[in-house]
Amino acid sequence: MRKTTAYARKRRNIDKLAGFRLLDRARPFDEGDTTGEHIKTRACFERLADGTADNNDFYRVAMALNLAKVRALEIDQALADLLEAGQNAMATIRRRHGKWAKWDVLPAERTAIVEALDAHEVITDASSPLQMMAALDVVRRVIRKQARQP
Repeated sequence: MRKTTAYARKRRNIDKLAGFRLLDRARPFDEGDTTGEHIKTRACFERLADGTADNNDFYRVAMALNLAKVRALEIDQALADLLEAGQNAMATIRRRHGKWAKWDVLPAERTAIVEALDAHEVITDASSPLQMMAALDVVRRVIRKQARQP
């Protein structure tokens, strides 16, 4: 009986479709692929706006804006500025929640966040899954860096 080498075992485990999978992730989302996620994010924002949100609702909206901001920086500075206004409104809401222990969204904050969510949806729909995963990696690195700072 022939003994298998480590090289032979490794060659058997190679994913022959890896290139096709990568190409599939590099193409833009198909129409409607992201609709369910957009609906969930909007529902989280509505709960935030009406004061019935929990922390997970806040974090979902914040993460959506953060991901879109990373992508917007690669696209257009004006778009990034629009998303930053939404991020700033979310930060204000978070500080207020920390002080009063309730979610409260003022009309100007609502406007800024709705505009940012609109931009998020357009950016996500025009992006590829690969681009969004790269943006998620950037957001994770920033969050880890901020967590290490006092």
